[in-house]
Amino acid sequence: MVVCMGGKDKRMEDYAKYLHQVLHEPENSVYEEGTKDLRNLSASEGRYCMYKVGSALSVSHGMGMPSFQILLNELFKLLAYAECEDVSFIRLGTSGGLGIEPGTTVVSKQGYSSMLKPYFTQVVCGKETNYESMCDESLRSQLLACGKRLGTKIVAGNTMSCNGFYEEQGRLDGAMCTFTPEEKMAFLRKAHDECGIVNIEMETNMFAAMCNRFRVKGASICVTILDRMNGDAAGITEAEYKRRERQPLEVVAELIKSSST
Repeated sequence: MVVCMGGKDKRMEDYAKYLHQVLHEPENSVYEEGTKDLRNLSASEGRYCMYKVGSALSVSHGMGMPSFQILLNELFKLLAYAECEDVSFIRLGTSGGLGIEPGTTVVSKQGYSSMLKPYFTQVVCGKETNYESMCDESLRSQLLACGKRLGTKIVAGNTMSCNGFYEEQGRLDGAMCTFTPEEKMAFLRKAHDECGIVNIEMETNMFAAMCNRFRVKGASICVTILDRMNGDAAGITEAEYKRRERQPLEVVAELIKSSST
């Protein structure tokens, strides 16, 4: 089983429908009664969406690490109770690039914190514990191979995950800013040059650590919308944004399709 996770409800609903087509409407999908419409298994709770397409789940995780961590706890328990085996978890989405061409898809090697630490810090009962945040190497290799088969511009590199979109990522265009453009660039260059970080988002650091703790395969694949070395806004058309957003979805679909044949 592959569990595909992304931030937006609409993105993951659309992805479920796309997977349904790519996999030729697998019979073990879950539908609304008497229809071929995929059923949102989490509709009654309203916190996230979840669709079952064949042996895959398409689930939204919200924005940032706190909501995603809640979802992961609940999914881990659900799949354990269901006695599922050999489950892979894949986060897919968008990100800001660092020193790479916009539109490049990044498969994460390791998740770094916004303090440029190569681990996730979990607070429990007032105490901090650091957990390994490496993504699964075999799953990463499979995703890279699928991307190359599709002709996607795809690379592997480290990912920085922040608890905010603006100040913590060194953006100058938020409602508040307490640093200079020079300080921003020094931070981004250090992340890229010293830590091998090639993209920035808000989840992979925690996600990889949680997968390692639960002993399941975890991978993160995100397209870069812009190069943060050159600014804070993408400046692209909606059509181009949609095209880039679709790239990691297509790569993961290729992986699921090739695994089911």
